[in-house]
Amino acid sequence: VDAAAERLDVLLEAVDSNGLLPIRLAERAYPTAHQFRRYLHRALPERTFDAPASEPLKSCALPAAVTAPEILARWPAADLDALRREGAMADLPIDHSVPPVPGVAGGAEAARRALERFLDERLRAYGESRNDPSADATSRLSPYLHFGHLSAHEVVAAVLDREGWSPARVNEKARGKRAGWWGVSDSAEDFLDELVTWRELGFNNAARDARWDRFDGLPDWARRTLTAHERDPRPYLYDLEIFERAATHDALWNAAQRQLVLEGRIHGYLRMLWGKKILEWSASPRDALDILVELNDRLAVDGRDPNSYSGIGWVLGRYDRPWGPEREIFGTVRYMSSENTYRKVRVREYLLRYAP
Repeated sequence: VDAAAERLDVLLEAVDSNGLLPIRLAERAYPTAHQFRRYLHRALPERTFDAPASEPLKSCALPAAVTAPEILARWPAADLDALRREGAMADLPIDHSVPPVPGVAGGAEAARRALERFLDERLRAYGESRNDPSADATSRLSPYLHFGHLSAHEVVAAVLDREGWSPARVNEKARGKRAGWWGVSDSAEDFLDELVTWRELGFNNAARDARWDRFDGLPDWARRTLTAHERDPRPYLYDLEIFERAATHDALWNAAQRQLVLEGRIHGYLRMLWGKKILEWSASPRDALDILVELNDRLAVDGRDPNSYSGIGWVLGRYDRPWGPEREIFGTVRYMSSENTYRKVRVREYLLRYAP
């Protein structure tokens, strides 16, 4: 937006349609989801239910659009049939080593079909099954939100409509609590907390803290403990190439990385384990951050997004608190292991699908 504004000699206005809460409304970056949620619960009710009009220009008498001949000469209409032919994209300045994601279409129509499938097939079990890789009850909507093919307003409205909701069901006493505020089913509460609180917390941090994507932007306690353990011996030490090729000693981690390469995504729970192991097996926490960013931004369909950077930051302690006991490499940053993951969630079907 800034780059476009510098090159225009006419008024440019940016409409903030990113989430339910205008990004500029919060005047500071919130360090935890709990604090942001308390703020959200105070600020949101008076704005939430004033949703954007579905056809804002319907009643406007607008003149017919006329494209200047010099514009048509400079940018002729695209030949869509030619673009669909094999090899048509070869000259585009993109990373051709990353292939298209199979079986996933972009665009608003595909996004709305994905939303309907989630509401019909997975919303009811979202609360109890979203951490189960075998159930795969996640929404799969983040790429559509990232590219603007679906709006947060549209998703929230669809979920609340499915729940038969009205504003009178909001629980004003639940400020700061993860569930019980919207007054809908447990699964819908969990999903709305992810969509609204966690997603918009990431954008709040990106807008209000210039260090949002850097090691220096982590909480003080996390930087101190990770730096104190920076020279701890690593049980395994891998570089970016080994990580990218999913060639570590750990079958579950390799499966998660292989899903990222093949599908442009990792199941939510295993994405957390994926990040924690990169921290454990990298030469330093700063190296781990660089590797996380590189893999996320190159391979994830919803990468290059403040919401995905929230997950990266959480691996290193952002939005979290110190955890004991203090461990090598991690210090007091929350620890995760493949062994515990095997015990907590079902991964057999996941391994059968994504292991070599």
